[in-house]
Amino acid sequence: MTLIKDLIHIPERVHQGDFVLQLSKGVTEPEQTLRDYVVTPQLVDAFANALGFIQQAVQTGGSKAAYLHGSFGSGKSHFMAVLNLLLAGNTQARATPELADVVARHSWTDGRKFLLVPYHMIGARDMESAILGQYAEFVRKLHPDAPVPGFYLAEGMFKDARDLRERMGDDAFFAKLNEGASSGGDGGWGAFESGWDAVSFEAAMLEAPNGEERSRLVGDLITQFFSAYRTLAGSGESFVSLDDGLSIMSRHAKALGYDAVILFLDELVLWLASHAADVNFVSREGTKLVKLVEATNADRPVPLISFVARQRDLRDLVGENLAGSVQVQFSDVLKHWEARFHRITLEDRNLPAIAEKRVLRPVDEAARQTLQGTFDDLLKMRKDVLDTLLTTTADRDMFRKVYERVDATDQGAVGAGA
Repeated sequence: MTLIKDLIHIPERVHQGDFVLQLSKGVTEPEQTLRDYVVTPQLVDAFANALGFIQQAVQTGGSKAAYLHGSFGSGKSHFMAVLNLLLAGNTQARATPELADVVARHSWTDGRKFLLVPYHMIGARDMESAILGQYAEFVRKLHPDAPVPGFYLAEGMFKDARDLRERMGDDAFFAKLNEGASSGGDGGWGAFESGWDAVSFEAAMLEAPNGEERSRLVGDLITQFFSAYRTLAGSGESFVSLDDGLSIMSRHAKALGYDAVILFLDELVLWLASHAADVNFVSREGTKLVKLVEATNADRPVPLISFVARQRDLRDLVGENLAGSVQVQFSDVLKHWEARFHRITLEDRNLPAIAEKRVLRPVDEAARQTLQGTFDDLLKMRKDVLDTLLTTTADRDMFRKVYERVDATDQGAVGAGA
């Protein structure tokens, strides 16, 4: 008697999370990510949708955001990782046969430079510390010589800088402050290379929090004198507002030569859902989502394009905790978000194909034929029984994949009675 374990690869041990991809790991280990990825026809459409969405944002120069909607296990993190690799020009990703037509139709990405920022939201204090702080940390690793973006609240630091300047004297103070600048202006950082003197230093401190020179001064002071401010990024009071911070982010990315910033917010809605019992928190932080698209400060020289993964509508998570007028008010807030977010859906019908490739890999061609023959025997059952098993939404190919998946979990015998 032939057993399922003789026909497909069954790991000796399976641990919680073995089949869950972490976005940051998926981007840094592209070969593993692409080896395990299954591109169904519906996912081909989803990639075309996402690339077209990005193209419109880049061509119009407007910031946009999209929900990546799908059930648990539908591959939202995996989708983001592969999209990241496509935009980064990864040759293996762009050579995926199923995506050849999509890649060809979106040749506009050739020569474009995208700043692709993956996020880990769980545990964040607020949106500012998560989105702005993690951007600053990501860019520091990617461009260690680049100036620090001026996201941080600066008044206290400016006071310390004035005191330090008085103690050091102007010559020593400005010499140190200008160490990161190139006097010839040919280091590739554009306006970031301009040196500071007494006049420009005082003028920058008088600008509004989102002012360009003020932002540059904040970054230079942190780099040269106050590196401890980096470690204060976990405090929401260390940052300017998200509105101003996103403007600073856009200007910072443009100065680094990027055409757009792509934010992969894989766990943002899950993070909000973890605070579902705190209606004030969800309402306060959730409302900031709109800032990804709409801003009071519209100074964004390159577009910010956000992908927000979600499994459920927040109304399903917090609605039961609200009552009366509060529930109506919160529902109106959610509708406001929905109207400003594009939607890309990863459908459940992809799951059997994903399970077949990632879980049900036959050991060889003979094993595959044995499995197919067993399924063919199963189809000889009474038509009314088969129709009941298929339901109104499945076809025979999908049923075969599910049947094999169930048999695999049981590790039963293959045969007429299996």
